[in-house]
Order: sequence, then structure tokens, then C-alpha cells
Amino acid sequence: MSTFRTKRALGLGLAALALGTVTACAADPSDSGAAGDTTLTFGVDGTVPSIDPVLADNSTVDQSVVPMYESLVDYDPDGSLQGRLATEWSVADDARSVTFTLRDGAKFHDGAPVTAEDVKYTLDRAKALGVGVAQFLSDYASAEVVSDTEVRINLASPSSIFLGGLAKVYIVNSKLVEKNAGSDHGQSWLASNEAGSGPYTLDDFKPNRQIIFDRYDDFTGEVNDAAPEQIVYRLIPESSTQREEMLAGNIDVADGIEPQDLEAVLERDGLTSVELAKAQGLYVYFNTQRPPFDDPKVREGIRRAYDYQAHAETILGGHGAVASGVAPAVMDCRPDIESFEQDLDEARALLAGLAASGKELTLAYQSIFAEQADAATALQSTLRDLGVSVKLKTVDYPTYIESLGAVATTPDMAVIWDNPPTPDVGSLLTTRYHSKFRETSTNFGQYADPAVDKLLDQANATGDADERCDLYQEVQQMLVDDSASMPVADEVTTVVVPENVSGVELYPAHTGYMPQTYRMED
Repeated sequence: MSTFRTKRALGLGLAALALGTVTACAADPSDSGAAGDTTLTFGVDGTVPSIDPVLADNSTVDQSVVPMYESLVDYDPDGSLQGRLATEWSVADDARSVTFTLRDGAKFHDGAPVTAEDVKYTLDRAKALGVGVAQFLSDYASAEVVSDTEVRINLASPSSIFLGGLAKVYIVNSKLVEKNAGSDHGQSWLASNEAGSGPYTLDDFKPNRQIIFDRYDDFTGEVNDAAPEQIVYRLIPESSTQREEMLAGNIDVADGIEPQDLEAVLERDGLTSVELAKAQGLYVYFNTQRPPFDDPKVREGIRRAYDYQAHAETILGGHGAVASGVAPAVMDCRPDIESFEQDLDEARALLAGLAASGKELTLAYQSIFAEQADAATALQSTLRDLGVSVKLKTVDYPTYIESLGAVATTPDMAVIWDNPPTPDVGSLLTTRYHSKFRETSTNFGQYADPAVDKLLDQANATGDADERCDLYQEVQQMLVDDSASMPVADEVTTVVVPENVSGVELYPAHTGYMPQTYRMED
């Protein structure tokens, strides 16, 4: 089971002035031995209308582009930040810039070398588009091309979470994208084409249906010698369909089979499972800028109404635990908070005014996911018993994210799976609760509190890891006290694989598959 070592990762922040130069172990090209004639088919429990890597803040898009692209840095399973395209980086004394050296011989799938200009183009493109991974570049000011293999990134202000955020910023082939850019910075073209340098190339993409990847024989980075020659993603959102496809032998790997379907799958000969305690949880987010959820007492009343224990035992079938804070339990820098419990008497008292008003609330959820549907129905039923009317509204994830662009269109409540952008708890707290991310795709509750903003800004700017951790803990306690959101459960993901497949590990910046790490043994 993989766990986060966030304090170690926090020490890698830009604000840590004493860092000097960080050097990554260069990949041994001999590790890229030719794979056998093997194909591994994955069931993916989401929809992917676009494979533009700028949208990799969406975990389903992220796992769809991670085989084809490389980032400058990424987190290993132990939570340490390592170089990918970058072999080393150095932080300026004032923590306002960081200089990266790129891996010798790295090249895109069309044979063009990966250069500093490609890094600059990728960062400028994401910043200009202002969507997706742009959230990780809020402190990005500019990039300077020092040489073909050296780039200096300048920041508007020191940021301890900037380096980690680059794990989700995939470097694109600037000349290829510009050639096909049109007037939208290449969004239309990259939606169904790739311009990466990763260990796999794109063979076929059918939006929301299937993606096929082929091994890139000239890849110079790190990849295991038993990785499959071809990877197939079949996009199957429903757990029951994944179950049937697995039993029929049509998919090899699945992590979207929910507890009620797992037993039947694991009875089949030749299959085994790996449990990963992911930094992912189920939450209910409130629209905190609109009545009645601008009132903390109403938010607390809803939070106290839910039966968390029944959720963990019945809905999750024991494959998870009751939440105990706004950050998932596997992360560091968390305050000591008791697991949430139902208190119907307190909930009734706190919601008396709302019940008397007769106001009907809207609760959005994704009906294709049984856990979200069951949680929405359970919350609706409990609130009905307390005199509060709730109307359920099904929504797909892209539509929900689009709704966050304005307070007026954000649902009253939404049941949603959420996970931190990186293993650094600061990335979660900042993007979800800092007011500068209101009316963007990341502040799910439109939350705003000047005191929280001040502490987050202080934490993100300090080079002292212990001080930063203390500040993050203070922020989390404030958010719980204010019922800023309603954490429901911490998730455990069960990955079903053939017995001859190994290498199933949690890469903490990527909650979905990292298929290039899988090993297929004879």
C-alpha cells in the first residue's frame, strides 16, 4: 500500500531557499528494452471527449495522456519529487525563479528534439487558455530560453506548491501544435491528436469510447522492459458493465468495479486484485456564496445529518473509511480531527429555519457512479425526514466543471469525488478553498474567507516546511469548523488485474492508471 510522505515533498518547494540544485538520476536507456508482442486492455471508468493535455487536471484525462506525454517532474510512489524530462533544477536565492536542465536525447514522437522552447510554449499556452492545468500556474510569470536544454521559469511570487504542480503540466511539441493551431491555441487539434514525447504514441482515439497506444521504440526516458507493447483503454463508466466485460475476458484491468460487483469478478481464475489507498474522497460541496449555504449553520446542519458509518459499511462495502477532515487521511499535515458522525438532533435544530422556509434545494451528482447515486439518494432521504426538500439532478463531469464558472450556475450542493492535484496538501487547500480560485474549475464550493486566504498565502510563501505544515493544519481546522465542505469518505481503490501482471502502484499525482509502469510476465 502506498502512502504519501508530504513533509518530504514540501521540502522541495520553491520557497525553500536552501535547496540550491536538485539533481535527478538520469534514466538508463538500457531500461527501454523492446517489449514482447503484448497488449493490455484497461477498463476506464470515465468519459474522455478530449485528450488535450492542458485538461489533465481532470483525472480521467490525466490517465489518458500520461502514456503519451512527459512532464518536467513527477512524484514517485514514495511521495518524492523526481525529474522526468528535467534531469536537474536549481532555485534562485530569492525563490522567484527556477532553472531546469532537460534530458539529453529526449525527443517527440515525430523525431523532433524536446527543447526549452517547447517548455516555454507549453507554459505560455496553458496560461493563455486559463483552463485545466492553468490552476497550477497561477504564480507563473514568464519563461526564458537559456539554451536548447535549459529554461528559466520566473514567478510572480515565491510558491512552495509550484514545483509539484508541474507534475500535471505535460510538455507539447510546440512546432507541431503551432502548425495545427488555428485560432484556439491548438485545442481543436489536440483534442484528438497528440504531440508528446512519452513512452507511448497514439494509435487511435474515439472520444468517450476507446484509446489505443503503441510503444514508442525511441523513448529515452525510464520505462520497464516488460511494459506492454500496446495499451488499449475502453471507456466504460458503469461498474456493472466493467464487471461483465472483465468476466467475458474483454478487458484485462479495471479499477472502477464497485464493491457489490467485485466478489463475482474475483472468483474468476487467473485474476487477482491490488488495493490502493488513494488520496481521493467523496465530498458534498455547498455553494457557499448563495442562500441558504452562505449560512455556516445550514452547512453544519447538512453535514450532521448524514449517516457516514452506513456509507462506509454499506455503500462502500468496507472498501473505504469515514472522512476525518477536508484532506484525505493518507496525506500528511492533517490536524487531529475525529471521524464525522451523524447527529440527527443537532441537524434538526440547525436546519429548523430552512425546513420552515419550504425552500427546495438542488443536489447534483453523476448517475453513472453507484457510490455518488447512493449517497445522493441517502442524503435526500435523511433531509426529507428533517423537513428539508431536495431535488436530485444528474450531471456529467464536464458540465459540472463548466457550471463552476459562475456562482449563479453552481449547484446548491454537489456529490463529487475529489482528489488533491499533488501529494502536497497545500495544492488541495489552495485550489479548493482560496478565494482567488472562485468562479474557476477548482473552487468547487465558491468558498471565500479572508482569514483562510491569508494563512494559505503565508504557508505557500514560506521556506520552512514545519511552519508550512502547521499553517496548513490550522487552515484545515478552520474549514471543518466553518463546514466549508462536507467530506464523506476516504476511498480505497481495488485494481483487478491478471495474475501475471505486476507494477500496480499509486503515483500520487495521478489517481488513475500509470500503464507504462505495469509489467507483463510470461
